[in-house]
Amino acid sequence: MKFKTVAYFCNEFGIDNDLPTYSGGLGILAGDTIHAAADMDYPMLGIGILYKGKSFMQHITGEGKEEKRDSEFDHDTSFLRSTTVNGKTLVIPILSENDDVKAKCYQIRLSDKTLSFFLSTDVDGNPKESISDMDALYHGDVKSLIRQHILLGLGGIGLLNALNIKPSYYHINEGRPAFIVWELAKDIHKQRNISFEEAWKETKEKIIYTNHTLVKAGNVVFPKEDIYNWAELFVRKNDIDIDPEFLIREGLEWDTFNTTLFSLNISKKHTSVSKLHLKYAKDSYPNNEWISITNGIHLPRWQDSDFRNEKLSDTDIWSLHLAKKRELLDTVIKRTGLGFDPDKLIITWARRLAEYKQPKIIFEDLNNLIDILNNEKYPIQLLFAGNSHSADPNSKSIIEEVIKIFSKELSGLAIFVPNYNISLANHLTSGSDLWLNTPQGNLEACGTSGMKAISNGVLNFTVIDGWTKEVNWEGVGWTIDPQNVSRNFYEVLKDEIAPLYYKRNENGIPDGWIERMRKSIKVANDFSAERMLENYIKLLYR
Repeated sequence: MKFKTVAYFCNEFGIDNDLPTYSGGLGILAGDTIHAAADMDYPMLGIGILYKGKSFMQHITGEGKEEKRDSEFDHDTSFLRSTTVNGKTLVIPILSENDDVKAKCYQIRLSDKTLSFFLSTDVDGNPKESISDMDALYHGDVKSLIRQHILLGLGGIGLLNALNIKPSYYHINEGRPAFIVWELAKDIHKQRNISFEEAWKETKEKIIYTNHTLVKAGNVVFPKEDIYNWAELFVRKNDIDIDPEFLIREGLEWDTFNTTLFSLNISKKHTSVSKLHLKYAKDSYPNNEWISITNGIHLPRWQDSDFRNEKLSDTDIWSLHLAKKRELLDTVIKRTGLGFDPDKLIITWARRLAEYKQPKIIFEDLNNLIDILNNEKYPIQLLFAGNSHSADPNSKSIIEEVIKIFSKELSGLAIFVPNYNISLANHLTSGSDLWLNTPQGNLEACGTSGMKAISNGVLNFTVIDGWTKEVNWEGVGWTIDPQNVSRNFYEVLKDEIAPLYYKRNENGIPDGWIERMRKSIKVANDFSAERMLENYIKLLYR
C-alpha cells in the first residue's frame, strides 16, 4: 500500500525528555504518535512550536513550595538541526500586525519519511513580543496566545510550502492549529483562480480534527474582536476580496471565537480519543459526525523490552519487576534525598495536576489512610508526582497542599517526587506496584499513563473513565466507585490489594499478583500507538 503524506499539527510534542515542547498528556500522545509513524516509516510530518522552556522544570523548596525554573535546553547546540533549503537556513515570513516577523525552523529526522518540525519566532530582528512568545507553552496574554496560534497554523503551512511538500491530509490536534485553513484556502484560491469560498470548501476536505478533551481549559475561547482583527489583516495583506468575517464565522459564539467549534466546522472528519469520550463529544456537539479512535502508547518507548517475552517464568517476571523497583528507588533518592523500602507495596499517583483528576481525594480520612499504610503485616508506601499547569492557577496550591500533608501526617509514608517529566514517568510506570487513577467521572477523555503502567505489569487501581472503560478489569486490576472514591479506595486496598500483594508461595513469589501482571501486559497490546496509527490510516487517511 502506498501511504499518503500527513501533516500532523499539535501545539506540544513530547519527543525528548529535555526538549521543552510538552506539558502533559497531549504532548506525550503526539510524541508517541510520531514515534509510531517512524517505526512504520510512515510519511508523517509533525508540526509544532519550539518553546524555550521558561518555568519548564519543577523545584520544591525546603518550605514545601513549588518553584518553576527555566530549562537549560539550548536549541542551537542541541540534537535539533536547522531546516535548510539549498544549503541556506530557512526563514519564513509570519503574518504580523505591525513589524515584519520571521520564523526559523528546526527539525528532527525520526525515519526516512517521518520528521518533526518546530517553528520559532525567537529570531534576531523580530519585535520583543514575538521573541517572548516563545518563552513557554501556554504562556502569555491573549494577544500572545493568538500570535502563537498564527505561527503554528499559518507558519506551519508556510513551512510546508517552502519545502515544496503537499500533504494529502492535515491532522490538527485540539483547536490551536486551526488557522491552517486560512493559508490552505488562500493557496488554492490564488493558484487555481477559483473563488475563495470554493477554495475554502475544498480545503475542508483535507483537514482532520481530534478533540483531546472537553475540559474548558483545553478548548480555547478568544474575544471575537481580537480574532477579527487578524482576519482583516490576513485579507488585506493577501489582497483577498472577501469579508474578513467569513474567515471566522464558523467559530463564532455570541461575541467570542471558540477554537473547538471552529475546528469542527473547518474539518471533514472529527475524532474522539476513546469510546466513552465519543459519547461525551456527541452530547456536546450533536451536529457533528464523530469517529472513535482510542489513544495508544508507543510500547518501545514505555515498555521494558523484557516484558515482551511471553515465555518468562514467574520468577523471571518478579526478578525483573524488583529490578525496576530498585531503579525507581535510585531515581527517587536522587530527586528527593528520601528513600523507601522496595519490599513494600508501592502505590503511585502521577499525572498533570488538575482538580478534576482529584489528587487529594484519598486524603479525606487521613487517620484511616495512616492505619492502612502503617499496617505491620501489609506496609504500603505512596509516591506522588505532577506538575502544575500555567493555565490552571489552582494546580500550584494543590501541589503545596499535598506536600504539606506528606511532610506532616504522612511523613515517612509518602513522598512527592518533583519535576514530573518523561524520564521520571518511565521509572514510575515500570517500578511501581500499583498505579492509582482517581479522576472525577465523565471528564477524562482518555488518559494514557495507566496504559504505560500495565505494559510493565504495574497493576491499575482506577475509576472507570476514558480508556479504562474499554477493559474488563476482572482478574486484571481493580476499579474504584466514582461516587465514593475515598471509602472504596480504603476498603479495596485494605481487604483485597494489600493481602494479595503480600501472599507468597513457598518460593517467596506472589503468584496471584504475577498472574494479574501477565494479564495486564497482555491488555497493553490492545492500547499501542501502532494500533492507533493503523486506525488513523484506515479511517482517516484515505
